[in-house]
Amino acid sequence: MKNLYRLLFGCSIFAILPVLANAAGTYYTGYYQSPQQSYSTQTYAQRQTGYNQYNRTYTKPTYSNVRYSTSNTAGSNVSQNSTTNATTTKTGNGFWLDAGISRETAMWQFEMKESGSVLSYDNLSWNVLDLNAGYAFDLGNSKLMIDAGFKYGMQSGETSMIDDDITNGGYFITQWISADEGTVIGDQIGHALSIGTSQGGSMMGFNVGLGLSDFFKAGNIKFTPSAGYRHFSYNLTTEKNYGLSIDTSACFEVNGEIQCDPAIIVNLSDGKQQIIWRNEITGEMEIASGATSIDTQGTYYYQQPGVSHDYDVAWSGPYVALDMDYEINKYNAVNGRIELGFPGYKVTGDQPYRFDWQHPKSVEDEAGMGSAIHLGLGANWKTAITDSVFLSIGLTYDYYTVSDVDAKTYLNESYYMDIYNSILNSGDYANEEAMLNPETGSPVAINIKNLESECPGWVCTSDGEIESFYKSMGIRVGINASF
Repeated sequence: MKNLYRLLFGCSIFAILPVLANAAGTYYTGYYQSPQQSYSTQTYAQRQTGYNQYNRTYTKPTYSNVRYSTSNTAGSNVSQNSTTNATTTKTGNGFWLDAGISRETAMWQFEMKESGSVLSYDNLSWNVLDLNAGYAFDLGNSKLMIDAGFKYGMQSGETSMIDDDITNGGYFITQWISADEGTVIGDQIGHALSIGTSQGGSMMGFNVGLGLSDFFKAGNIKFTPSAGYRHFSYNLTTEKNYGLSIDTSACFEVNGEIQCDPAIIVNLSDGKQQIIWRNEITGEMEIASGATSIDTQGTYYYQQPGVSHDYDVAWSGPYVALDMDYEINKYNAVNGRIELGFPGYKVTGDQPYRFDWQHPKSVEDEAGMGSAIHLGLGANWKTAITDSVFLSIGLTYDYYTVSDVDAKTYLNESYYMDIYNSILNSGDYANEEAMLNPETGSPVAINIKNLESECPGWVCTSDGEIESFYKSMGIRVGINASF
């Protein structure tokens, strides 16, 4: 009868506990074209008259356990799920099974060194189900523990994605040079900021490991070292993206603040172009006489109702861990886990708003196994429901970080070659050799030819371009049983 009361009491506690389940990335180049440059109404030919553009590159994007229990005490069990939850350790041989639901709040961010762009998904929420199992058996004077875990989560609600090409500077577009005097007027720098909505993402993880159960003790605390392999991946998609793009031509420091003028191109009546530049002496923006129209270059607002960003991210590699189990009394125990991992990192991204990139894979960032670091922490309180079944409530924390990740951008060959062939067939040049003449040829065609050479197979690479981190904290409720 005492065990029946304990069972009813444990079930009532579980019933009232909150149910926690289901509860402009722009890439990468020093001579980088605005991600939104494709929206400009200005043609390539219009940018060739009047003022020469130096080094105008048409996108060289670079980047781009539960463990076990033989006795009837709660302290003999520790629970370890696939996200680094602390686990339940068993002092005898046998099989154990653990299942739990959790709510995790997370953030993922990556930063591009060359372009200064930062993209982040803040306040992600995951509803997660995890399943874990293991077996322990005698191995000489100790016990060998074999365990494995699996977790699957769905994104809950909506979160904001921020693609920021402003706070860390911007990306070089072109340099303007006076055609008459040959002097440098200044650099044209692109900035953009977009905010979209992410929902419907998913995550998955699994781990396998080997450990020495209760390998040593310190007072009433039992320690179990282990080593294994862990994989963690997630997919995030952004829709309803709203943004502002602006090309600047000159920046000035005013009272400790930086203020930048937009890049404005004046089309003159004689067919030439002139960029408007602030007079550094008078402080005035001067417009030449005879102007027929004014183009603000890459300055505009945009809306993207469909998918603008789609990322598949994976962290995979070996780990070492230490589980600690402290028995409070016959029915209650506390356990914890510290895990240090050395995974690799890989991101495959599709950004459909760049039609000069390939789809569905337009960017790829990758670092080999051991390049990243994972710190996992977990703690559980466990109470007995029956002699072999325990209820656990715990906290989890995970932090992944990586630096100097190599990046690739997959260019759309047809986009560039269509432009190239249209210039070749325009009749402005006698043949291809004349079109590519450094002195008298087409700057656009020359740049496209250089791009093809610099990006073999139309894949641009950039070493050590990306820094990234992912962090999460969760609350977990689980059931653990030993057999």
